[in-house]
Parts: sequence; structure tokens; C-alpha cells
Amino acid sequence: SSYDANQTLKTQLENAMLAIWFALLFAVHQQALASDGQVTYVVGGWLPQDREAARKALTPIFQDYLTDAVGKTMNPPAKFIFKVADYDEATSSREMIMNGEIDMLYTVSGSIACKSAEFSWVPLASQRYLFGSEAIGCDATAIYSLLNNSAVTKIEDLKGKKVGCGVLYAGATYYQGMQALLDHGVHMYRDMEQVRFYGSDYMAYYQAVVSGELDVAFTSAWWLAKNGFDRNGLLRYLDQQDLVYEGDEFPTAASRITPSFGVVISNKVSWQIKRKILDALQRLNASHPSMAAMKLAGWTSSANYGIALTSLESSGIAYHSDSGKTMCRDPNRREEIWRSIRCPDDHYLVDYNTSARQCELAGLACPAGVICFCKPCLPKPQNLFRWETVLGLCGALYAAGLFYLFLRPAHHRWSDGWRRHHPAQPRADDDADSEARKGPSSGLKDLRPRGQSPHPRRRDPEA
Repeated sequence: SSYDANQTLKTQLENAMLAIWFALLFAVHQQALASDGQVTYVVGGWLPQDREAARKALTPIFQDYLTDAVGKTMNPPAKFIFKVADYDEATSSREMIMNGEIDMLYTVSGSIACKSAEFSWVPLASQRYLFGSEAIGCDATAIYSLLNNSAVTKIEDLKGKKVGCGVLYAGATYYQGMQALLDHGVHMYRDMEQVRFYGSDYMAYYQAVVSGELDVAFTSAWWLAKNGFDRNGLLRYLDQQDLVYEGDEFPTAASRITPSFGVVISNKVSWQIKRKILDALQRLNASHPSMAAMKLAGWTSSANYGIALTSLESSGIAYHSDSGKTMCRDPNRREEIWRSIRCPDDHYLVDYNTSARQCELAGLACPAGVICFCKPCLPKPQNLFRWETVLGLCGALYAAGLFYLFLRPAHHRWSDGWRRHHPAQPRADDDADSEARKGPSSGLKDLRPRGQSPHPRRRDPEA
């Protein structure tokens, strides 16, 4: 009937209005979530070069591009701002996070692992490096010396030599190289004459190797390839390995694989914003001007940085606080690097003030702005009376005492029986001595009473 038809139409209209209403509410809710209420996101970042060069290289991606690709899609529109991080104590990313100064960080694998463990930040994206025409999602440690340095042709030759490193957190420029040496029986802080930390200035310690000031260095294989140093015929690579990452053969000489640079982000940023940022980064490729300038191939979702944290813990860089929380050393402070040093069992770590004077006392120069250590692991003094020896002597004396107590009664019984069966006999020389003591004969009769000894102080045994 017409009444039923009208009722059906009315119901359909009401349902359509409710659907539109809920759709509008959902859209507003999603937009509110997508904005996070923030209008500014600050991105910290670090590169192995001086801070101004890093600012110039990273601002186009993390400020200009993200503002256009992500910020303008938000309501209200948001802006991304880039700041350099981890070039000194004043730009420490750890301090920036604790002070709420940054929301994201572009950095090396070890730093990403530390921020994830210590602050519950989320690894978001990993970059892919460009090696010539090949793209690969990892870096590797290159351990190199000068080709014409005949004193260093293998890892075992490094004892008594000088080594240059980069950043404490970087696997390629520090802890992976240190582990490679340990695998060959060489301990950096026990065996090497000097260890120098050049921080972000990879070029400075490359030049120190070429000039002969350093004997060996740990650095990024990608950095060497990016600058063409892997093909200049000046370097000898030590501990070369056949490396494979995600099915791809690593394209240049190297020793250990390490995860690539990446982005880690605060857990306070909503997952919608995280998704927008990741999608925007994944749209970048090697043809984009900002990527071409850095010789990057692209971005992927985050690699697994758990392996980096394991290496940091074994290297003393990551540690557990009294409450059990994972903490990381600050790579910008000399004292924190000193605290990360782990000496062999038969050595001890000298105190901090002593370690600061060792290079000077050894007559070894330390360049300005470089952190140096000169054999801070010293042999433990030998104890002449080790507790094991003392305990053994005490046990021997105790056993000898017990042995004497058990045997003494039998010894006495044996002595008594001997005396009974072997009475003492007077000797002829005893009579001669007795006559001699009387003195020369005068022919006079001895008028002393019978039994009195000729020596008043000695009693006559027959008296």
C-alpha cells in the first residue's frame, strides 16, 4: 500500500541521515587524531661531517619535504623543523629527548637501538644506500690501513699501533671493528698504543691514515665508496669477509654488516602521523634532488635494530641501571666513553683522571677535538701470596700438627722401652774427667766429709 511505501522511504531516509552523520563524526575524529594537536614537529639529525654540512644535506628531506608531503595534509597544517644533533654535549640527542626538544631523530643504527630501549621510541624507517647503481639496505665496517705500510698487513699486526674510530654508537666506525679485533686476539685498550675517537669527522682520520699519523681506522664502507676512496689504490683492507644482506651480496670490501641509518620517532606521536611520515619517505627515490645529493636509493620500513642493541651491550655502550632499565652511554662525553671500556679479566681499568693523563705521559699527541685513550687497561699486580697459596700452607701445617699429635704417644712408648733394655753405661773418659777435676795430687788426705762433692755447686749423685 501507499502507507507502507511511505514508511519504507522514511526509514531509508533516516538511515541515510544517520550514516552521513556517523561518517562526518568519524572524519572529524580521524582528522583530530591525525593532527595530534601539534602544529610543529622537530626532527634531529646527524651525519658524518660537520654540522653545517649536515644541516644543508638533511634540511631538504626532514624539513622542506615532510612539511609539504605530510604537514600540509593535516588540519591544522603542521610544520617540520630540522635541528642538528649529537655533535657535542650541547646537541646531545639524549638530552634533547629528555627535555622534549625533538619528536624524531635521523641517526645511526646503534643510536636508534638505544633510543628504542631507553625511551621506548619507535624505529620507523631505514634508508637504502646507493653503491654505484646498486641499492642495499645496510652498511658495513671497513678496517683499513695504508697499502704501503708494510708493518700492518693483518689484524694481528695491530698490537702497539694507533687506531682511529668514529662515533661510539656507530657499528661501522667503532664497536663492530672492535669485535673483529677481539676475534683475532687483539684488545684495543690493552694491546694498541692509542685509540682516537674523531666523532663525526670521518675525513680527518682517513687523512690521518693516509699521512701515516694513524696505522689503521674503522669506518663506514659506504662512506668510503661514496667519496671514491675505496677505488683510489691507497688502502689495504683487513679482515675482508664475503657479506650478504637480505640475499644481496655486499658490493665493496668490508668486515662486518651493520644496519643502515634510519628514523626513530617518539611514542607520543600518533600512529596515523607515523604512517603518513613513513609513506612520504617511501615515495622518495634516487631521482629526488634531496636523495641524489646524499647518494641514497630510497626508504623502507624499519630494519631490525635488535642486533645492534646486543652488540652495544657486549661492548659496554648499553648497560642496565639498578632498576633494570636499559641505558646507553652519551657518545659526546669522554667520561662516558671511558665508562664503556671493558678490560680483559687479567687487567683492570685505570681511574678516569689517570686515563686522561696517560697519552701525555707516554709522549703521544692527541689532536684538538679528538678523544684519546692510551692503554687504559693495565695488568693486575701479581700477588706473591695468593689466597690459594696461603690456604694451602695453612692446610699443610694443620695436617702436620694432627700427624704429630697422633704419633707422639707411640714415640714416647718406644723411647721408654729402649731405655729399659739399654741402660746407660759409664764411659772411660767420664772417669778421666773426674780425676782431672780433682787437680794435681799433693799427697794429703782428703779431709772433706764423706759424700761431699769436690765441687760445692754440684751435688754428689751418691749423696
